Amino acid sequence: MSEDFGTVDRRPLATVLAANLISIARNCLTCMGVPWFVLHSTGSAAKGGIVAFCTLLPAVPAALVSGPVIDRMSRRRVSVASDLACGVAVAAIPLLQFAGILQFWMLCMLMAMTGLVRAPGETARGILLPTLAERTGMPLTRAARLYDGAARCAALTVSALGGVLIAVLGAENVLLVDAATFAVAAPLFAFGVRGLPEARAQ
Repeated sequence: MSEDFGTVDRRPLATVLAANLISIARNCLTCMGVPWFVLHSTGSAAKGGIVAFCTLLPAVPAALVSGPVIDRMSRRRVSVASDLACGVAVAAIPLLQFAGILQFWMLCMLMAMTGLVRAPGETARGILLPTLAERTGMPLTRAARLYDGAARCAALTVSALGGVLIAVLGAENVLLVDAATFAVAAPLFAFGVRGLPEARAQ
């Protein structure tokens, strides 16, 4: 991949947009699937609220301190590591349930893990947007509209179809599908920004 900013290369921007679209879709699916899973497995709406709190609590400090970590580790590595870690955590929920060993505290810890690592991954992708827009010769405002538009489209689509998937497949199987999307987004982003200087450690 050329490092000349005069060369138009749309592939990195396209792959980042696709990876972000998958990321937003799976986040919405997780937000829908986990409460249904908790309600179905425990019968307690209060425990669903506790799990949601455990997910959100670590996301706040992670978002605040992720900048230096992203620069030191590189945007590419942080995004890929975030996807893989979230995928493992989400997949572990139904797998432990199928094995009959899932405890409520394990569920809280797994969701806290997703909240902790998800924000740095999203930040790492967003940071690259100005560079990618410049490489494609596209105004940043237009690139930002595409980035946000893809995210909104994914959120609306999953919000509309998520309940149907849960009803047809069951919450446990939906979470497995959700986990599989992390395995798609990680290599997609890694390949798309390969060789991009701004994606490396700063």
